[in-house]
Amino acid sequence: MNTGTLLMSVSLFALATTSTRAGPEVSSWGDPGAIDCVASARVSGVYATARASTDTIEIHDIDQQLVQVVSRSDLQSALPWMTLDASADGPSAIALSDSGRLLFVSVHDDTPAPDGMGSDAVLRVDLNTAQLSVFARLELSGDTASPPHLAMLHTHGRLYVGSGAMGLRVYSASRNQTTGSLLGSSGPGGAAPIRGLCKDQSLNALYAATDEGFYRADLTQIPPLFSRMGDLQDARGIAHSDHYGDTTTRGIYATTSAATLLHITDLQALGIQTWGPSAYATLGASGSDVSATACGRLLVGTGSGSLIINDTLDTRPAFGQWTLDEFAQVVAFARGLIAPDGEPSGWVIDADVDAGGNRFHPATPDAAGWATLLLIMSDELTGDPEAEDLVRQVLERYAGLATDGIGPVSSADGIYRHWIDPATGSVQPGWSPEFATLSTMKIVMGAARARAYYPGNAAIQSAADTIIQSVQNWDSYIQPGSDALYFRGEAAGGPTPGSASAPFHEGVIFVEQAAAFGGAAAALDRWLDRSQSPSATYLTGQPVTTASSGSHLAAFVSLYSALVQRPFRESQDWQTHLNNLLASNGAWTDDNAPVLMTVFSAGTTAPEWGGYHADSLSDHPGDVTSLPALMAFGATGRSAPAVGAYHAFRHGARQSFAGGASILFRRSAENPAFEPGDAALPDVALGALGLAELIQPGSLDSVLAVSYEAGCVADLAPPAGVLDFSDVIAFLSAFGAQDAAADLAAPTGQFDFSDVVAFLGAFAGGCP
Repeated sequence: MNTGTLLMSVSLFALATTSTRAGPEVSSWGDPGAIDCVASARVSGVYATARASTDTIEIHDIDQQLVQVVSRSDLQSALPWMTLDASADGPSAIALSDSGRLLFVSVHDDTPAPDGMGSDAVLRVDLNTAQLSVFARLELSGDTASPPHLAMLHTHGRLYVGSGAMGLRVYSASRNQTTGSLLGSSGPGGAAPIRGLCKDQSLNALYAATDEGFYRADLTQIPPLFSRMGDLQDARGIAHSDHYGDTTTRGIYATTSAATLLHITDLQALGIQTWGPSAYATLGASGSDVSATACGRLLVGTGSGSLIINDTLDTRPAFGQWTLDEFAQVVAFARGLIAPDGEPSGWVIDADVDAGGNRFHPATPDAAGWATLLLIMSDELTGDPEAEDLVRQVLERYAGLATDGIGPVSSADGIYRHWIDPATGSVQPGWSPEFATLSTMKIVMGAARARAYYPGNAAIQSAADTIIQSVQNWDSYIQPGSDALYFRGEAAGGPTPGSASAPFHEGVIFVEQAAAFGGAAAALDRWLDRSQSPSATYLTGQPVTTASSGSHLAAFVSLYSALVQRPFRESQDWQTHLNNLLASNGAWTDDNAPVLMTVFSAGTTAPEWGGYHADSLSDHPGDVTSLPALMAFGATGRSAPAVGAYHAFRHGARQSFAGGASILFRRSAENPAFEPGDAALPDVALGALGLAELIQPGSLDSVLAVSYEAGCVADLAPPAGVLDFSDVIAFLSAFGAQDAAADLAAPTGQFDFSDVVAFLGAFAGGCP
């Protein structure tokens, strides 16, 4: 590696030369008892510990909840010639891929293999499928009297395996390789056992530790050529972090056979500062291994258990505090788009712009629907005192019930325009005039959820009922035979020919509404049956459902349903789809080693990448990660993806917008300096709603993923749910006063005989 390049890179990080101000806080992690190996995912909240005494590897989440176990019987089944028992044979090193999708376990034993191949092995565990395979056979160590404390590292689709007998071996370990292919080998320190491996992500530096020394190599070289940087006696593990504590505490941490955790500054590791590791923390028992976590801490294995360590100099909020703040910031983002620039109250502008910019987007039903969901959830989680009235303002505006009379112009079937001029309610000049079913489904979704959440608010009930009941002829927008959804409608009613798109896509939300308010129950069953839709496969044996065979969809398509649709959330088949979707994006992350966990979804990109783009595993110009989509995987109840977003926050990935909110949005692995000029609310809201499920488990099912209820246009007077003469009087009074409550045939502002017919039909039918 070029020394001048190193010096330049180091200066960018303002690396300090000492860590004398550090204040480590040490806490126990997990059950007591000797821990021989630890590992954590670099960009995700997956944590692993291994015990040689029980030949067991445990996978935990950030809250120390046990997620998965690889047991002795699992290891023994894969390696039948071994005699694994309570001795020190068994796991000698573990490594997680960057995303936490893969776990590698090196297993040693002194029993020769009957087939003449290596008597030791590296196992590969796919944590998404629990598939365990023998990845490599080799000789690691014949020592079963005491754990050999070896090392492994997975990065850039490669696995680096340290041994006591064969030096460092590098295997190709890309996403679908269950068996490794040897790329090369080398040996820092001659034949000395390799006790620790880690990397500096920013400098592509590979570090290794042996019993007597610390070494550096260029990670891009295969096999790596090591240079000795200094003495390191009795090393048992090393880890590098660029976001632990503050700038004085970043660098490398090493456990040794002593009960002291050592700190090696980046400058020392690069040979720029005089070598001199310093004591950082007392462990209480001999150290066995160390790993730097995505959440900015150190996971340490010792002879008496595992420890988690953070530094008091770290001024960033802890993970739990960050989830609350990120949720609040996104709610503020949405709140800041409700009539932000003097528009009539209740209009929701589709997108905000970068701080200092000028907004230019029209209002949309899409933004209104998501703003409503965010406000409802804010009320649920925090008792937000402004949420209910803002929801009323938004729904009254989009229902055409605002006192100034300005409302959205819709088709004869009540299909909303996508782009709305707030001054007139008609199409925004210069923007597409389409009547959009996907926009309609979002405002109907928001109205239905608000109606259910605020049953005692008559204004919200009336506005929600008007929005929902204004949409007519639901079934006509689902193509007979194919069950494809028409994306556009005609002004006079009916779908626009040629605009239909077959399952699967986010239009499943419209289809669910059509099943509730029309007669599309069979179509909904078809949409929810994964076996009837095309699929695409990025990971062998882990297909995802899509709209076109072999072509992946942007992640938001599935995540919308994961947030708001009960049938989707309750389906084990769709949960498998979500797990495969996350794993597939994780596999791309593992093979490409971007700074941040990457999930591809729709959003703003640079002009040279095509502007706004629906990124997916099939097509992702600029390699832009959608951090809201990453957070939205919290809808599954799993915290690991949200920890990946927190990792991005720790790396300064938030962006500030004109409305004053500072949120995680989109970052490019190809061009880290890229910052989107604007962010659409539909591309932002899903992340906060995913976090809501982590903040308050069960909140999605109780607030958002609820059944649709149509309400009753004839139920105009108390008591609610009862049709009697008071409702007739209320209708006649409203009709005579030309009040919007009597405009039942369509929200046009015209009061005529069709409204009377609509009322009488509903009243006579008893309403649904």
